[in-house]
Amino acid sequence: MERKRTVEYIIVGGVRRMCMVVRKKQLITFIMTVLMFHLSFIAFREEYFVGFLKIQRYAAIALIGLVFININAFIKKENCLINIILILLSVSMGYSSWMNKDLSGYGLINIIFSVVKTVAPLIALEYACEVKEEKTAIRVLFACTLIYCFIADVHGFSTGFIGQNKSNLLLGNKFNLSYLHIFSVALYANICEEKTKKVNTTLIVLWGIAFFIAITSTCTTAAVACGLFAVLYLFQEKFEKIILNPIVAIVMILFCDSLLFINSAILTWGPINSFIVNFLHEDTTLTGRMMIYQNVLKLLMMNPWFGFGAENNYAMSHTVAMGMNTQNGLADIIVSYGVVGACLILLLMIVSLLKRKEDYSRSYMALMYTFIIVSMVEITLGNYFLITLALLAFVENGNRSN
Repeated sequence: MERKRTVEYIIVGGVRRMCMVVRKKQLITFIMTVLMFHLSFIAFREEYFVGFLKIQRYAAIALIGLVFININAFIKKENCLINIILILLSVSMGYSSWMNKDLSGYGLINIIFSVVKTVAPLIALEYACEVKEEKTAIRVLFACTLIYCFIADVHGFSTGFIGQNKSNLLLGNKFNLSYLHIFSVALYANICEEKTKKVNTTLIVLWGIAFFIAITSTCTTAAVACGLFAVLYLFQEKFEKIILNPIVAIVMILFCDSLLFINSAILTWGPINSFIVNFLHEDTTLTGRMMIYQNVLKLLMMNPWFGFGAENNYAMSHTVAMGMNTQNGLADIIVSYGVVGACLILLLMIVSLLKRKEDYSRSYMALMYTFIIVSMVEITLGNYFLITLALLAFVENGNRSN
């Protein structure tokens, strides 16, 4: 009898300890995901949230602390290559900023903070993957996007800034708001995949809201991105073998992001001209983009290998290219991190595609190619692109894994 009680005590104690470990992993995943989201994707305007930048710095310190406390989760053999690339990318980014610190006035602390903001999505999702809490991370990300989309939409419409003042929105500008909506659609689409449902009413509503926000905020590139995502997600099976090939992704980026630099005459071609004028309601200079591209080529040659650092991107683009940014995804990366940084990001994309070749998420694959295509005329290869690569690498399609 006494032995039986002892066995029961051991079993119950073991179950309790297991539950405590699981709850601890869920809690850490929750905290890391929330910290990462607010670090990498939320940028309140100073007049709306004084001191938010200081809070972000504390969040970066907390995230770094959690990484060191849970360092064992980051030294697994299967993620060795990704981690090496991530370390090299971090060093390259830091070097780019440090070598140009006279332009920005940034010290070492600010440079480290900038690097952590960039690589945070990969760190948080790698931990979630290693402790088998990917679903927790996705649900937390989705909840965060919905909350901020709702708050930003209410603020934008109540103040009349949506469609009127493109840079005075709660989260910064129309691009931040529009692409946050698109990101929420991709996250929910992945949740639908887990439930073996490719499309449902909620997903259609979320997509409709994203498209509506893009149109009303006059963010035409985001409206095009909504359409591209829908097509790539719904009809992906027809060209699945093609898009799974990393070489195709590389060629797409190089082709799309160099096309308008090489030959601006393509804009005078009938179908392209009609699409720009009648659908996008833009002029054939793409709102001055063609003039910017001519100057961007000069900018790219000024410091090609390591760029000027992310914090100097806008200043250099404004001074040399005569635009707020390069209006081109790959050019934006090269200006910030140089050819070295761009190659490391492309290498990260290759590894991410190869890692989940058998059980990849359709929604994140569609989102990645959407960003690649739109990067032809917009800077869409930044944080949203990096978190998409992280999601591809560390989050599987639940339907395929069954």
